[in-house]
Amino acid sequence: MKTSIRLLFFTFSLILLLSSSKNEVRNPVIGAWELTTWTVGIPIALNDNAQFTTNLLDQTSCDVNEILSFDSNEIVISEDSFSPNVTIRLKDGTSDVYLVEETCAEGAIGYATDYSQDTNGDIQFNGTVGVVTNNRLTVIYKNAIKIYNEALTEVIESKDLTLIYTKKG
Repeated sequence: MKTSIRLLFFTFSLILLLSSSKNEVRNPVIGAWELTTWTVGIPIALNDNAQFTTNLLDQTSCDVNEILSFDSNEIVISEDSFSPNVTIRLKDGTSDVYLVEETCAEGAIGYATDYSQDTNGDIQFNGTVGVVTNNRLTVIYKNAIKIYNEALTEVIESKDLTLIYTKKG
């Protein structure tokens, strides 16, 4: 009789442990994610300084408070999206010297929308797909940033905008 009770207790404990760990594995996106990288993949220097970086957040004068919050009801909320107006021009006679001008958005832009998660763990929301890897959420907007000639008379190429969020806590 004691063996049966122990076996029943062991089975119940194992089921409880496996069911709670499945929820964590299935929903690693639940929680708060802070925007840590905003890049088009080219080195830029804002404010006439000589420090080049591919991450605009390293040099921006705009407020950056964007946090994405994913909940268990498949809703994602951003109360303060980072969305500056960025103009990038290729300097005449060069192939890798860019002139970048940034205008900060006035006020706060936010949204709430639903999200879904596929079997690979990728997150779909706001018309795009985010990939979760090692507490980082990467969202790529294809051809979202136009690169102009120096005179701003012609679009010479388009670059992907990559946003990287890091999980808080």
